[in-house]
Amino acid sequence: MISSLRGTVSRIFGNYIEVEVNGIGYEVQLSIKNYELRIGEEIKLFIYTSMNDSSINLFGFKTVEELDLFKMMITVSGVGPKTAMGIVGEKSSLEIIKAIGDADVDFFKKIKGIGLKTAQRIIVDLKSKIGGLGELDLRDSLPLLEDDLVLSLQQLGFDRKEIENVTKKLPKELLELEAQLEWCLQNLGR
Repeated sequence: MISSLRGTVSRIFGNYIEVEVNGIGYEVQLSIKNYELRIGEEIKLFIYTSMNDSSINLFGFKTVEELDLFKMMITVSGVGPKTAMGIVGEKSSLEIIKAIGDADVDFFKKIKGIGLKTAQRIIVDLKSKIGGLGELDLRDSLPLLEDDLVLSLQQLGFDRKEIENVTKKLPKELLELEAQLEWCLQNLGR
């Protein structure tokens, strides 16, 4: 697996560049808007290699931190490498981490290819992995008579009927709020 490349930029086309390393050209997808590249320029990129039945794709990042955030994003159900690259390429790492910590669903919905459910999954799945920003308060001005699970789902934009339907089916062995939220998000609309 390729973990980094150091070479010369030989082509720039769309969101891709070709990095020539010892006479071999590697096509790497990256967010051009985060880079000011010129043909002939020396560059070092940290690489994520994605393989499927029909292709091998390289995704490039300036820093190890960007790469680590990208790897976390692709662990979320419904977020593949191209979607994760769109998120990491569109916003700075600090903005993304803050949005997760603040449970800012609208932040993610503004990014091309991200809908409500995917935005919610990103927040729920990555909040515990990101950490360090304080507790996620999903209660914002909701009645205190509700339990945390219902409040969380309401804050994420689901209506009462959807919430009631999914919470009735919730497995009893799921005791932690995060596990319950994750299960509910995966089963909403079924």
